[in-house]
Amino acid sequence: MDKSSWAMIVFMFATFMYFLLEGGGSIPASGYLQAVGISLLTLVTLIALSSIPVLIYCYFVKMIPDIDYSIRLGFVIAIIGIISEFIF
Repeated sequence: MDKSSWAMIVFMFATFMYFLLEGGGSIPASGYLQAVGISLLTLVTLIALSSIPVLIYCYFVKMIPDIDYSIRLGFVIAIIGIISEFIF
């Protein structure tokens, strides 16, 4: 994996954590632990779901699929989600 893919993963994880913890006032330690778990689960699910169209595209174009493509697609989906969160 490229270093940019790791940076995208860290950014997505931090963004998911931020939006989960944003609304809470005083959150106990168990709330932070739950937020970490939900953020990790969301991150893995987003990358896994992004792998499906990447595999289909790579099959038709006849290129070898790479996890970096799925991470980039998941990052784009997360950015679109962030923008839509601020607009609406």
